[in-house]
Amino acid sequence: MGKYLMIANSGPEDPNRATVPFLTAKALIENGNDVSIWLYNNSVYLMRTGVWENVQAPGLPPLEDLMLFLTQVKQVPVYIGVSCAIGRGLVDENQKPVCPFAYGELGDPHKLAELIEDADQVVGF
Repeated sequence: MGKYLMIANSGPEDPNRATVPFLTAKALIENGNDVSIWLYNNSVYLMRTGVWENVQAPGLPPLEDLMLFLTQVKQVPVYIGVSCAIGRGLVDENQKPVCPFAYGELGDPHKLAELIEDADQVVGF
């Protein structure tokens, strides 16, 4: 099967746009594909402890259910764009978190480039 990189941009302020990348990742995994997820812009807020439990888009499964599948059942790699996290006050200038993250690891542009080069498909949301 294929190797996919999902790039999410929307955070809890837009539950539909925040949920769809994770719903799609789950479907790709269930179809036998490998998936990694990169978080940019406001999507970095989704990894703060206690946030994904409170995101519910109309007509979609709770983000919490998707995240439990992706992070605990499948342990999908999730990367938090460090520049976006710094810009939003979640990480300090030394790349140290200033708030607890529920999951994921910080990634810089070089890591993103590596993930893009390694993917068969890059899907942006």
